[in-house]
Amino acid sequence: MPPNSLAAAAAEITAQQGLCKILKFQDLGGNLTPPSDDPQDWWEPENLTHRAELHGITASSDNFFDAITTWTKAAHQAGTRNRRATDGRPDCPYNGQGQAPATPAA
Repeated sequence: MPPNSLAAAAAEITAQQGLCKILKFQDLGGNLTPPSDDPQDWWEPENLTHRAELHGITASSDNFFDAITTWTKAAHQAGTRNRRATDGRPDCPYNGQGQAPATPAA
């Protein structure tokens, strides 16, 4: 998923309040999974939390609101990784430095 659309989805969800946040998450194609009611699943920690999944990013927490908030934080981090703040292009490894000094030929 392109980082700009991931950041746009996270911004749309963050702008909502209360129940609208959950509805916007689901409108964008998100999947919310409640904790399991089956006692046989309780030994696995991921089955005891609320999970939010959208665009390949999964987050979990104690309730759906916190799970969506955790998802938006993860989406912002994934969308801004190694990107310039001004134009969104990947960071250059030279980072604006001049060329290395010439080495004498041996």
